[in-house]
Amino acid sequence: MCGRCVLGCPRGIKWDSREILAPALEGGVTLRTGVTAERVVIKGGEAVGLDVRAGPRREFVPADLVVLAAGGFGTPPLLERSGIPCVARLFVDPVLCVAARWKGARQDRDLLMPFYVRREGYILAPYFDPLSYFFNREWRPPAGDILSLMIKLADEPEGRVEGRRVSKPLTAGDANRLAEASDLCRKIFDRIGVREEALFFGTLNAGHPGGSLPLGTETAASLHDPRLPGNLYVADATLLPRALGAPPILTIMALARKVARLCV
Repeated sequence: MCGRCVLGCPRGIKWDSREILAPALEGGVTLRTGVTAERVVIKGGEAVGLDVRAGPRREFVPADLVVLAAGGFGTPPLLERSGIPCVARLFVDPVLCVAARWKGARQDRDLLMPFYVRREGYILAPYFDPLSYFFNREWRPPAGDILSLMIKLADEPEGRVEGRRVSKPLTAGDANRLAEASDLCRKIFDRIGVREEALFFGTLNAGHPGGSLPLGTETAASLHDPRLPGNLYVADATLLPRALGAPPILTIMALARKVARLCV
């Protein structure tokens, strides 16, 4: 009953990927935080380590194996700075919420996305959007009086990450599906007595970026793009060939486990 899942579970009830760290550290892994990877250093066709920045200091960290898992926005610029080009096939699973004032809804304290409805190219689910609440003026307090439906779109892979800049247009097909999903939200609200003019939208945002180094039929088994040195792997949504239009965490975890086995 706290609704803070997307911000990290403050009660320790929901599974958290940080739980993996304890046995890893007990097994001898060294964890460094506050360090930014800047590029993979490649010599003679192999990755030999990383250039990193720790505060004002820069240093070289040697490695005989490198696995990048900086996410759909973080991994592509790292690869580009390392001399490995990505492709302009970025997807982001756009998220848009349709909401209404509903006194005493208390959705802000509910489990997020307790169920969903799937349609061609998108899903709908009950979801209180913290991003919209903090940055969209229409989502005025109190938070407990807002009722919201989330649209999560499986967008077409057109876009790219270039350094700190992200270019991600929505195609005509994306816009049509978003309009269809918005209309379905209106109908649902209408059935519970909320008129269309009382509805307001959340902030359109990127849910799950990925796809800039997509797997294909030739690389699905190896999980290794031929543009990468043999001892450099990627283990995040950058590998996904298309948008899922749904939470990808289990898929990413499965990919990461398989990459780990391939690295042994």
